[in-house]
Amino acid sequence: MTLSLEQITHLLNGLKSLPPLRKQEQTFMEIAGYPHFENVCSNILQFYLQPSNEHGFGSLLLDSLFTLIDEEVVIDGQNIDVRREEPTIDSKRIDLVIESDDFVLGIENKIFAGFYSPFYKYAEHLDKYLQKDRQVYKVLLSIFPVDTLKVKLHGFKPITYQLLFEKVIANIGSYFLTSREPHTIFFRDFIQTIQNLQEATSMDETRLLYFADNHQSISTLFAEAIEMQKDMSKKVKELNEVVLSLAKFSNIDKLIESKFFFPSPSNRLGAGSCYTFHTSGSFSLQLDVMLNPKGWYLQFFNRTDRKNHKKVEDWVNPRSIKFELSKTNALIYKGENSSLPYVTSPVESGEWAFDMLKRLTDSLD
Repeated sequence: MTLSLEQITHLLNGLKSLPPLRKQEQTFMEIAGYPHFENVCSNILQFYLQPSNEHGFGSLLLDSLFTLIDEEVVIDGQNIDVRREEPTIDSKRIDLVIESDDFVLGIENKIFAGFYSPFYKYAEHLDKYLQKDRQVYKVLLSIFPVDTLKVKLHGFKPITYQLLFEKVIANIGSYFLTSREPHTIFFRDFIQTIQNLQEATSMDETRLLYFADNHQSISTLFAEAIEMQKDMSKKVKELNEVVLSLAKFSNIDKLIESKFFFPSPSNRLGAGSCYTFHTSGSFSLQLDVMLNPKGWYLQFFNRTDRKNHKKVEDWVNPRSIKFELSKTNALIYKGENSSLPYVTSPVESGEWAFDMLKRLTDSLD
């Protein structure tokens, strides 16, 4: 099955009408590769839940959490102890336990793991061994809501990160004067990381509907694009054979290095062959022979230091090679026969590319 021009036009017009794709801000935790590790998140929570720590947010996180528990608990003036991995009598571990003069708070933290924790064991430990005439609170903190009809929580109140952060952000204004860098940045990064995990997809509803309505045609178009890629790769290889044959005949084959480059994620319908040689100007000059569906074109740049295009300009100007500087610091050839049609034969396109290679490598002495 192939698509008609009318079908392709319909697909492209629909694609153009879509809103810009929403990009998630990549956080430092994501860059480091720790966005979904519960232990890492629990360690961060421990730091910010401890009012006396140097973050400067005081009891912001604890106050926000108790607001969601629906309890008016005064944190100021209390001795607060926040512990990680609280062991129970039967060697189970509660993610976080917070003790003060008046209360005990147990927190089970869930990122992506299932809700299979032994909540009854945790509840027993908190009620029996830690209570000591204090009020006991239990919280299940999770990214996604919990179906309480399917999970027995034994007194643990389910609270999502989204609700917690909404309260924190609503209350954070009064803490900006006391909060300290870089902990403000770290905390913001943590919030953004969790929010990124909450988003099941970056696809908006309009975009999802477009792909649902056109998935068969899009699949067909992808298949045709793959065939186009194969054809371009074949043509580039044939061109390279001609260029290397001519280079060997002209005794410049030892001056150059050649290699292919094929379609990349950012340029799915493009391929080419590149030729590099070391100039007498103490830099390496690379010539790219590029092919896309529109046809062939040439570009060259300073491979030693791509940003330094002045050396390339000084090299090509005496050789009467006209060019146009691109945004990527490459010089696009704009002289006579600056491009060739896609259907150009391998011999003709190879000779055309070799002619530019010879002009670039020729000495002016």
